[in-house]
Amino acid sequence: MKLYTRYTILSALALILMVACKPMPESERLIPNEIETTKGRSVLIEDYSGVGCINCPGAAKKISKAAESHGDKVVIVALHGLNKGIGTRPEEDPKGLYCAEAATYLERLQLNSLPAATFNRRSLASNGGKAYSTSAAQWPAEMQAVRELTQLYKIDLQVSESNRKVTAQCTATAIEGAEVATDPELYLQLWLIEDNIIAPQHFASELKEDYQHNHIFRQTLNGIDGEAYHLGKSYDKTSAIEREVVNPDHCSVVAILYDHKTGEVYEVAKASLKGNN
Repeated sequence: MKLYTRYTILSALALILMVACKPMPESERLIPNEIETTKGRSVLIEDYSGVGCINCPGAAKKISKAAESHGDKVVIVALHGLNKGIGTRPEEDPKGLYCAEAATYLERLQLNSLPAATFNRRSLASNGGKAYSTSAAQWPAEMQAVRELTQLYKIDLQVSESNRKVTAQCTATAIEGAEVATDPELYLQLWLIEDNIIAPQHFASELKEDYQHNHIFRQTLNGIDGEAYHLGKSYDKTSAIEREVVNPDHCSVVAILYDHKTGEVYEVAKASLKGNN
């Protein structure tokens, strides 16, 4: 190879290295995709579960993991509404996970298997238009589909607890510019849920006595269907914690704004009692 040819090749390689190592402007760098947690509709996930359901812990873990990156825009409530078979039988329920009110919601869905979940109580094309899914593998996608809907309302929720009485102050307003339904029959439900309940849970190979149950539905605070709500009005409610097994320090209040005619949940918010008593 001639000398000048070597110099030409070396010069070309040097030029390539200089260009490759040149710092890229900040505006031109690739930015990793991040989930926007302040926009989109909030999601209420009602997870119907049971102590005797060996697939329920895995389903709960899957949807909890998927919800983590969405912050407070996703609210999970685990409902134990079956007290036989794969549900939560009395002899395996020392902490009272089963709740008669949860049983009422379960009966309304006409469910015959666990686990199952609803997503803002919307009809799901993946399950023939029914309002629930029994396929935990699809739950993250169902959650994401609701998150991508335009937010129509926002909820301001303040809670406190004293002497086992819970007080909630709640106001819901329409988002400016949002195309809300022309004549929704708005209702507001207030639920009490509890985390960190140590109680039995069946798995495929064992009964784990010290399983940690979270997001457990404990009771309604304003009736099984909630109460009619006028948008923009302050809604104040004080209710007693009904059962001694409930630990207020582990509890939160969930406020659910929904259309009583269609059943669809429009917005949901959660506030912890801890530090507010």
